[in-house]
Amino acid sequence: MAKRLKKNIEKVKKKHPFAFIVVIALFAVGIFGGYFTVKTLTENDTFELIGEKYITLTLGQSYQDEGAKAVFFGRDMSGEIVAENNIDYSSVGQYYIKYEYSNFLYKDITIYRYVTIISEEVADGE
Repeated sequence: MAKRLKKNIEKVKKKHPFAFIVVIALFAVGIFGGYFTVKTLTENDTFELIGEKYITLTLGQSYQDEGAKAVFFGRDMSGEIVAENNIDYSSVGQYYIKYEYSNFLYKDITIYRYVTIISEEVADGE
């Protein structure tokens, strides 16, 4: 089959050289046009935290998560972000909030917000 295709291409080149050049040129324009179209449509895509990346709280204090923002092909896709929170507000320690977003172009993107819980003595400087 490949031999027959090659043979047909050679026939077209010989009989219609201008048409062959036009077809190749259109093919190249299509590839580059598609590339630049996708690049233009996705240049403002973003996946970012809303608010601070590092949060420090005192023991027992709560935190209202501001979430994250995802824009894909110019559309707000923030509703598709999955957030996972492992914070224990009653224990001193370091925790995180994990945000995941995935689609056909960006596979499993993850960003984190880090939350540190400190005791009241540390917060007071004692």
